[in-house]
Amino acid sequence: MSAIAIIDAHVHLYPRAELQSLAWCDEGNPLHSQHSVDEYLDATQGLSKISNQEVRGFIFIETDRKSSLDSEAGWEGPLRELDWIKRIADGTPRPGEGHGPEHAPLCLGIVPWAPIPSGSEAMSRYVHVASSRVGSSWRLVKGFRYLVQDKPPGTMLSNGFIASLKWMGRSGYAFDLGIDVRSGGLWQLREAREMVENAHQGLPEKEKVVIVIDHMCKPDLRSRDLNGNPDADAFHDWRLEMSRLAACANVYVKISGGFSEMDTLPNGSEQGSLGSYTRDQLLQDIRNWVERWLKETLIIFGPRRLMWASDWPVCNIGGGGNEVSWMNWWLLIRAFVADNMTGKDQSDFWSGNALKAYSRGGSQVVEPA
Repeated sequence: MSAIAIIDAHVHLYPRAELQSLAWCDEGNPLHSQHSVDEYLDATQGLSKISNQEVRGFIFIETDRKSSLDSEAGWEGPLRELDWIKRIADGTPRPGEGHGPEHAPLCLGIVPWAPIPSGSEAMSRYVHVASSRVGSSWRLVKGFRYLVQDKPPGTMLSNGFIASLKWMGRSGYAFDLGIDVRSGGLWQLREAREMVENAHQGLPEKEKVVIVIDHMCKPDLRSRDLNGNPDADAFHDWRLEMSRLAACANVYVKISGGFSEMDTLPNGSEQGSLGSYTRDQLLQDIRNWVERWLKETLIIFGPRRLMWASDWPVCNIGGGGNEVSWMNWWLLIRAFVADNMTGKDQSDFWSGNALKAYSRGGSQVVEPA
């Protein structure tokens, strides 16, 4: 039987030499170390031992480098990140960066930072500067992300933001939507829905920007009622707003990011490391907890608008550490998919939907070999 391809639709990579350029990663952060292709492959190496699935490649998502909208000088951090991912895509590593020429085919798509709030003219200038800088590797750029989960209300509804999204739709670039309902509040989800409606208003279908939602909008997976059960009100509010967002065209969702939104798993949460409480029991308990969010996302958006993503290495936060976190999330979602999707829907979930979402416009996501 041929292997079932997995495209990991949400991976962050950064070298040790550029840790200081990350806006969020000080020395006390557990992710304050190199996370490159070597470390990613270490995290996924258990897959071939227990499954007929294999990772054919990933979509690189910008990693929140230090940046500014005040002037073009504020673009330098994200542009250096493009230099870095270009070296991976071209197979031209610097010493000690944790990747080699043999890893180049794994980079199937790139979603870099862009100055989206600054408007369409700034976007056009940025694309000119960035594409000139990375040359032929620009063919891998499929969309842009400007992280809004930590931005003030109104950011997504500003004239510049909407104008940029309209420009992206006309130009064939997707927008990765990163909001945080648990930490930021439900207003972010309401504002995101209004943003999509405004960005699509008055445009023909082929010009409407594709929206790819990161991590199911980070629902509040920690909230509990007085009996210790998932909080029904938090779930209902998230479900209602997700349903309204799903009514918009060209909206996809990544099934990812769960571990960082739940209570932390112990490091090394693998079979035999938890005493009589096995890894299988642990994952079943986690699935029982998140099942309602997973099922509701499937019901609301349908299987053709969902895609697999690991959110590596962020999944290591709360997921048990790099030795097990990627595999823990894959095991959990594999069981859910097997119980709730048919064969064709399953293959689309693991790879086809990511290819579709990130393939509009100029150049398509590079098909894995």
